[in-house]
Amino acid sequence: MKSRVRASTVLIHNGRILSFFAVDPSSQKEFYFLPGGAIEAEETAPEAAERETWEETGFRVRVDAESAIDREYFFYWDGEDYDCLTIFYWGRLLSPLQDSVEDRDYNKGVAWVPLNEIKEKFGYTHEILSAIEELIEKHHRAE
Repeated sequence: MKSRVRASTVLIHNGRILSFFAVDPSSQKEFYFLPGGAIEAEETAPEAAERETWEETGFRVRVDAESAIDREYFFYWDGEDYDCLTIFYWGRLLSPLQDSVEDRDYNKGVAWVPLNEIKEKFGYTHEILSAIEELIEKHHRAE
């Protein structure tokens, strides 16, 4: 089993959560993913979340470093088992303009998921869903 430490962005805009549609290269199973990925050696976790969001969706964002929520979970992807530790951050768009995306073939494009579909689209992993729900709740309490 491979271990991964990741950072991810939870961003709501106009009542929808920013994600991208992906297809597992091995199983062809379909997923909606929050933008995020591995934290590189020269960057912080918030920087990784911002970079990965831009790389996977084309949107420039800023995350709130103080909003961090950690979740550990197992995930099966492309024939491999992963032990993931993901740090989720609340994000905001810096601009509504989208840059072009040049990501891996499994990334099938940006999807703005309506809030009433979060359980359906992200319920494949309880820990991811609970992080999304907790960040949304925290953000609404802070408003």
